[in-house]
Amino acid sequence: MNFLPRLLGLGLLSLLVMLLVMSCESTKPGGGEFGSPNRIKGEVIAKPESRQIVHFTDSSTEYITPRNELAQAFIRQFNDGTVIDKVLVRKAPAGPNDPISYYIIGMGLRYGRFRAMALPLTAGGDNTFYLRPNAECYTLTGIGCPTCFFNFENGRIVGTSCDENSGGNTCDLKVTNSVSLFAAK
Repeated sequence: MNFLPRLLGLGLLSLLVMLLVMSCESTKPGGGEFGSPNRIKGEVIAKPESRQIVHFTDSSTEYITPRNELAQAFIRQFNDGTVIDKVLVRKAPAGPNDPISYYIIGMGLRYGRFRAMALPLTAGGDNTFYLRPNAECYTLTGIGCPTCFFNFENGRIVGTSCDENSGGNTCDLKVTNSVSLFAAK
């Protein structure tokens, strides 16, 4: 009779091991041995595409990406407490033979100082303009200046100016190529 409890114990142990093995996933979902790699949700595989921002018609400007979404994206791009309260797309002043360029501009304040960021847009077909992921990023910070302006030459930003020309008021310009305006969180 000592044999029966051991046999019963061994049977229960083997049943437990078999259930554990069956609960483990033994196959990989997706393609075969030579198929495409499995993609993990949330993983960035490729560089982000250009983002459609605005479409111009003969009589209006249609923001494809809503302005409130653009303002939030600018706030994330600043990432320093700057609050953006105005977003607009403006044509850059250019000479008669220069190509037409447009910039998306976000303006606001950080601790009472004027801040602005401008990003060049790339023309697509049919009067639609896009923001490239590798676009230049022009950032203005006013020091003693209530409002700063971007200075243009041949359709490109080349400097800044302050709306007040009193001594000590300046607008600092920083240029980077690290735009992550619409990068995944």
